[in-house]
This record gives sequence, structure tokens and C-alpha cells, in this order.
Amino acid sequence: MLQILIILTGNYNFFNLLTIVLCIPLLDDQAFGKKGRKRTRSTGSLSNIFEIVTVCYIGYQTWKLFSLQVVTSPSFSIKSEIAFSSKEFDHWLEQIVPWTIVIGCVSLGYEVLLSVLRCFITDSSIVWKVWSAVLCLVFGVLAVAMFCLSLVPFTNELDWKSNQKIPPAVRNVNEKLDPFQITSSYGLFRTMTGVGGRPEVIVEGSNSMQTGWKEYEFLYKPGNLSKKLPIVAPHQPRLDWQMWFAALGNYQHNPWFVTMVYRLLTGQEEVLELIANNPFPDAPPKYIRAKLYHYHYTSSSQTRSPKNWWTRKEKSEYLPTLSKDTSSLLDIIKHYKVEPVKRKPSSLTFVGNSVKWLREKIGQPEGFIFTMSTFTAALVINFLSWIQIF
Repeated sequence: MLQILIILTGNYNFFNLLTIVLCIPLLDDQAFGKKGRKRTRSTGSLSNIFEIVTVCYIGYQTWKLFSLQVVTSPSFSIKSEIAFSSKEFDHWLEQIVPWTIVIGCVSLGYEVLLSVLRCFITDSSIVWKVWSAVLCLVFGVLAVAMFCLSLVPFTNELDWKSNQKIPPAVRNVNEKLDPFQITSSYGLFRTMTGVGGRPEVIVEGSNSMQTGWKEYEFLYKPGNLSKKLPIVAPHQPRLDWQMWFAALGNYQHNPWFVTMVYRLLTGQEEVLELIANNPFPDAPPKYIRAKLYHYHYTSSSQTRSPKNWWTRKEKSEYLPTLSKDTSSLLDIIKHYKVEPVKRKPSSLTFVGNSVKWLREKIGQPEGFIFTMSTFTAALVINFLSWIQIF
């Protein structure tokens, strides 16, 4: 439910879907309608009561700790305010993280022991029982090892004191196996960005260094103040995504941004296809620069003419004015061995040329529509195959 709510309220492409995939194996088989361990009526009732009490308790604590208020006038909205300090939150983590480790150890140990015992209560031969028990022990040891290794990134992100209590041998093994990425914290965007305004890099081009600057408008990222944000997920627009990360730093730490500017100065068609609006359709501009702005949503109470979705404020220069003959730009291009794209003679078959012609006619497809069309087509094909089976 948490991941679905994030999908509905934010564009994080396929990241939330990946998290859902990781969470699915945590569910019991009974959640998918499969027959599992039989539960008595009393056990099932107690389990349902426990789940209801847990959900109600979480809901109550959410309402209390975030001071949720429903406002109906002048318009319906939900207000919230954090009712605890950073120090109180850190203290709560210090208290709760050790208990989560204890619960994990007890739960894992119980499941491993139960699996081994089940191997000896079947109607199989003694050889098969022993073999099944050995396999359970092997996988149990691997599970315990994975659990111990995962405690290092788990505690490192939540509570440093708990991290120091982990045996040094476990930390050393985790450090040696870290290049293989066997375990990770898998924390997505722990630190909120854009609290003081969403940083955005705006690329501008001109044929004169003094006047005539025009903005390049990208397909998805904020730029034009009157353009609302499109629905993107589960598509990931790679260039727009990288532009957002570039706005959090500087161009020195994002050399790809400089090479993109070089491609715009040379009018590279493949790069221009990733731009929604090229203000220089006839010939590339002589100069390009970039500025850093902070974007804010407008509210319904603001007087807007024309009606804009955004307001913005210029913060600083992001990239100084460059031309394709600027020495500093040429040095960067030489350093990263960026060369003009050489057109090779076409050696495609009839099918290849047909696909190329179709691509030229269609152009750059809208990411969300293309992704959902492909998904829907696959769903229809599977559904028709399922009908044929029955």
C-alpha cells in the first residue's frame, strides 16, 4: 500500500515496482490463495484481531505524531506537522532497532528449526528424510549468514550504536563481500530534496552573447512555467532524470552535461530528439549557457495570468557561456574522447529499413504511453493465450 501511494503521488519510474517485487516473497502463500498450514478457527480469529489492532495502532500513532488535521474550509485539505524532534526520533531508533534484530533472530531461527523438524514427520524413507534435513540445514546456514551480513547496512543507516555492537568478524566479512552487492540497505531517497524549492537547470541558447537567449524545453522535467508535469512512471526518462541530479551538484561533477551541450552546439540529431522544443530548428546556436533556478508550485489562491503551474527564482549561474570553439569546452571534449558521430553507410535489410522509416515518421514516442501500450499488449496476448487453454 505504501509503494502504491508513492506511485500515485510521485514520479519514481520503476523503483517502487522493484520494491514491491522484493516485498512479495515476504507474504505467506495463503495471501495468494494457496493452501498452507491449517489454522484452527481460534488461531485464525486471534490472527485477524492482531492484524486489526496493529493497523489501528499504526493509524493512531500516525495521526498523533504528524498532527493530522482535516480542513474543510475554504477548501478540503489535510494538514500535517511533525510533532517530534530529531533528537526524540534518534532516541526512539536507539530503543527500537535492537528489538527488531532480536525479533528477526527469533523468527529466522524458529522457521529454520521448524523446517528441519518437518523433514522427519513425512511418510518418506529414512534416506529421503535425512537428505531433506541436510538440505534444510544448508539453506538455513546460508539464510543465517545473509541475515547477519544484512545487519551491517541495516544498523549503519538507522542506529550507529547498534552497528558497533555487531561482531567485528561480521563487519569484516561484509566489507570483503561488499563489491558483490550481496546485501544493501536499499533505501530510496532518504534525504528529501527540494524542500526550499526544486532545483532545476535551464539550458539557454543564443546567436549573440548579449541578447536573444531562448530556452530548451525538455520532454518531462520542469521548465516552462505553464506546463504541468506529465505522468511518467513506470517509464524512466534517462536524460530528464539525470538533469535533476545535475541540478543537485555542479557541471564539474557531471561531465556528461558538458558533452550534451557540445552535442547541442553541433546540432546532433540523436540528442535533439530527446528535447521537446528545439528553439533553433534551422541551425544550432553559436552560444549556450545554463542557469540554476528554484521552482515552486503555485497555489489555487494565487492570482495567475496566464495560469502557471510553477513559479521560479534564479539562484546562480550553472554553466558559463560556451561556444563549440571555446578552449575549455574543447579540453573537456578531448579529455572524454567525445567525437562527432560518423554516419556509416546503411547496410540494413528490408525489415531494418522499414523500422528505420517508421521511427523517422513517428519520432520520439511519449514514454508513458509507449510503456503502458507495450504492457497492455503483453497483457492482452497472455489473456488470449489463457482463454485458448480453457
